[in-house]
Amino acid sequence: MKAFPIDPLNKKITEVKYNGDYKQIYDHINASTFDVATLYDNGDGAYIDDEGLFVENQHFWIHKNFPTPLAGIGLLLGLDEEGDSTAPKTTIEELIGDVKWVGDRHDVTVLVRFNPGMEDYRPHYFTE
Repeated sequence: MKAFPIDPLNKKITEVKYNGDYKQIYDHINASTFDVATLYDNGDGAYIDDEGLFVENQHFWIHKNFPTPLAGIGLLLGLDEEGDSTAPKTTIEELIGDVKWVGDRHDVTVLVRFNPGMEDYRPHYFTE
C-alpha cells in the first residue's frame, strides 16, 4: 500500500510502499519508537519518532490540523476500524498543501521564546 513520508530536512513529501508490517514504520521514520499524530478527520495520521525531540540536528514541520511543530520524519497512513494501518485517504497533493516547514531546533527555540505560553503555533504558518 502507499504511504507518504514527510521529510522536513529535505523539505519533501513523497510516496513510498508500505507493506503493512508496523516494523517497517521504524525504517521509514528512522526511529526506534513511534507515536501517531492524528491529522485528519478521516483517521489519517502521521507516525512520528516518539523520541524525536532528543535527536541531534533535528528538523521540524507543522500541519494545519495540529497545533504544534512535529519533530523529524512523519509517515502518513490511514487507520481502519480495527486499528490497523491502511493507505491514507488524503491525497499527496492535499498533504503537501497542509504542511509547512518549520526549520531546525534553533528555529523552534526562537518561536517558543518569542511566544511564551502559546499552545497553538499554526497562526505563524497558516493564514487561513
